Amino acid sequence: MGKLLDHAHKQAEGVPLRLDNIEGEPVTITDVEFSSGSFGAYMTMKVVNKDGEVLDVMTGAKLVLDAIENAIDADALPCDATFVRRGRTWLIE
Repeated sequence: MGKLLDHAHKQAEGVPLRLDNIEGEPVTITDVEFSSGSFGAYMTMKVVNKDGEVLDVMTGAKLVLDAIENAIDADALPCDATFVRRGRTWLIE
């Protein structure tokens, strides 16, 4: 008999990180889950940092959302990214 855990998409193991937590750090985006909340669309990305740690990172940044949607449409995941803030805008390097 299998475990329900094998079919769980999320676990209540803490609050996902934000882009601020990985700013300037190169990561590999391996998976994405889109959601909608009271402030609009957002996503939770599963990323792997340079130390091999798997992290959940949440963002509603429009430029990042659009880029991820385009990457998914192009079947380009996993992909590498570094997120940097310029003023109030998140950019991708």
